[in-house]
Amino acid sequence: MAGVEHARDASRPGQEEPLVSIGEAALERMPALGLIFEQTAAAFNRSLARYADAPGALSFEDLEALRAGDLIDRIGPQAVILVFRAHGLDSDFAVAADWAFCELALDMILGASVSDSARWRSLTRIEDNLIAFVVERLLEEFSFAAATLTAISFTRNRTAEESGFAAIGPRASVAILARLEFQSLGGKGTLAIAAPRSAFDPFREALSRLPGAASEARDEKWAENLYAHVVRTEVRVDVKIEANGFTLGDIARMNVGDVLRLPIAPTSLMRLSSDGRTLFWCSLGQKDGRYTVRIEEFSDERQSFIENVLGV
Repeated sequence: MAGVEHARDASRPGQEEPLVSIGEAALERMPALGLIFEQTAAAFNRSLARYADAPGALSFEDLEALRAGDLIDRIGPQAVILVFRAHGLDSDFAVAADWAFCELALDMILGASVSDSARWRSLTRIEDNLIAFVVERLLEEFSFAAATLTAISFTRNRTAEESGFAAIGPRASVAILARLEFQSLGGKGTLAIAAPRSAFDPFREALSRLPGAASEARDEKWAENLYAHVVRTEVRVDVKIEANGFTLGDIARMNVGDVLRLPIAPTSLMRLSSDGRTLFWCSLGQKDGRYTVRIEEFSDERQSFIENVLGV
């Protein structure tokens, strides 16, 4: 019946076509969606480097349109299926990770192999939090890559995770399945992102065009304005020399004539931050009668994240 229905609808002049057609090069008419996932994978690799000791590479494999009820049969058993509410798309996304991906992600973030293999067992609370953190970084990069469509943000929907892929819609509804492969430490694992087709329906026209496919004449004035307001945008940063202060006990033990020695030195590293987020560690210098700040190293947010997860 589905084939007959499709043929009947297609014969009507001016009939609005569905975004995907099950079984017939379903995604060829929205190539921009594949590009969004490619950009997501590339940005995720750069983001993960801040939190992981070992190198890793996530690559986009393919997109497929299929019935939501066929998802579990298509990709097989998974270690975990996380469900996230996609604000801005008014839908739920399901992200499935196999056991190999979970083990690689845990090894990368913790810097060592877990003592008890994660294969064929339920993840612990801490392992679940770590895998969710990795997936959240991936979805965050997806939001940035899809920003030209609409503003998107994700929040985890734990109550829907018991339903697995059924959380994204009825079995007969059409789903978009994106497969990604992750390689690290000599192994590889897979991630699968499933979303309802209806999430992308409002953007079908935008998704049918690749950026730059129909280029227009260069506008020199617009380019100059872009450079002045974007490329040369000023960003406010704060530079602080941090040190431990004095306790009441230290003050109580002081006598007249004692000298307070600050526990810092000109060689101490300084924290350079913007909007409350530490960006770099810097050193203080001097040139042409002015103080200078030289960037020495990136901040290490990975350790502070792990400490928060473990409750240290």
